Amino acid sequence: MNNDIIILGAGSSGQAAAKLAECLNVHSRILSDEKPVSSDPFDNCQLIVVSPGIPPTSPLYQQAVASGKEIISELEFGARHFAGKYLAITGTNGKTTTTELTTHLLQALNVNAISTGNIGHPFSTVCADIINKTIPDDTIPVIEVSSFQLEHTKLFAPVAALILNVAEDHLDRYPGGMSEYTATKEKIFQGVPIENQLYGITYKAQTENSRFKIEEGIIKYNDLEIISFDKLRLKGIHNQENVLGALELISRLIELDESKLDMIKKSLQTYSPGKHRVEKVIEKNGVNYIDDSKGTNPAAVIAAIKSVSDADKNIRLILGGLDKGMNFAPLKDYPAHITKVYILGECREKIYDTLHDALDCEKFTDFDNCVLTACDEVVKGDTVLLSPGCASFDMFDDYKQRGQRFCELVNTCV
Repeated sequence: MNNDIIILGAGSSGQAAAKLAECLNVHSRILSDEKPVSSDPFDNCQLIVVSPGIPPTSPLYQQAVASGKEIISELEFGARHFAGKYLAITGTNGKTTTTELTTHLLQALNVNAISTGNIGHPFSTVCADIINKTIPDDTIPVIEVSSFQLEHTKLFAPVAALILNVAEDHLDRYPGGMSEYTATKEKIFQGVPIENQLYGITYKAQTENSRFKIEEGIIKYNDLEIISFDKLRLKGIHNQENVLGALELISRLIELDESKLDMIKKSLQTYSPGKHRVEKVIEKNGVNYIDDSKGTNPAAVIAAIKSVSDADKNIRLILGGLDKGMNFAPLKDYPAHITKVYILGECREKIYDTLHDALDCEKFTDFDNCVLTACDEVVKGDTVLLSPGCASFDMFDDYKQRGQRFCELVNTCV
């Protein structure tokens, strides 16, 4: 039988695309090996759906390109078969928090919202579930979007979309550097009306179409005071960006009146960020232990430092992992906050060479030894901060496993 669709990648995105294809009565075949195959599998297919985890350097991907067939992302495949409204969020940092917060606020407003996309629940799965009538037809997907997913989008068209920020990340994937990475992020706007193209406050100054702002610590909607930011469980300037972004998105989907704003106010106070995001593990003997395993680039590390540092030279920073071609030199600007850097992982030599002339640094080859050494050297007033600034795949399955191991070690040693 000829294959109508070839799916590259057997992970969650690939499986989701296959599920949606089945719902559409379209025959599909998954290719999971990145190596090219001897006979051309693309001869008779109509479409190639590529998972975000398949890099452009993959021989199988290059074989797909050489076939001349149309290549789209799993995100695009879902968009082509979704008739309803949806929102989209990208950025180097803060995507997950903003996606979850937007969903949380919409649900408080009695909207059937669901977090999806790069957050771990692929968009194509949502589309299939609607076709199968396992979730309501009026479901509003709030989609966390990575640059990888945007590489092969054409008809992806959210009602409103948000770019929170753009900082160095994944430069090992983009030979054109930051300009190519940024241009890929901005593809999120290609099907969005200009008035609904939204930016985070650290990426672009608020524009005339901004409806929410924070002045003197007060969140305001068109100059109407909503709530003081310090009453929220979210802290730090990066979370101000996340909150404003979520609110701007919601205002593009729902007309907000006084009663809805009151519901938003109450819901903002009940939201707590997910695990491994500047999460306090424990405080004991005057020492804080913070898990920010999801901080996988230098900009995220700096945001974490600013969030947890309330005294000079009080952070013992655990840093390192799998390199993504990033520059760690900006961390040299924080000697007043960092007591010592404990460096591990595949790129430990690179990070050490970058930082050791400005910061006290020590290299480790073992994660457990690194964390336990930091815990052993603390004094009252210190903060032990796991904010690796790198991917986890050199030592762990994912950032969650890395954060969980940190929590286990901390709870053991204190």
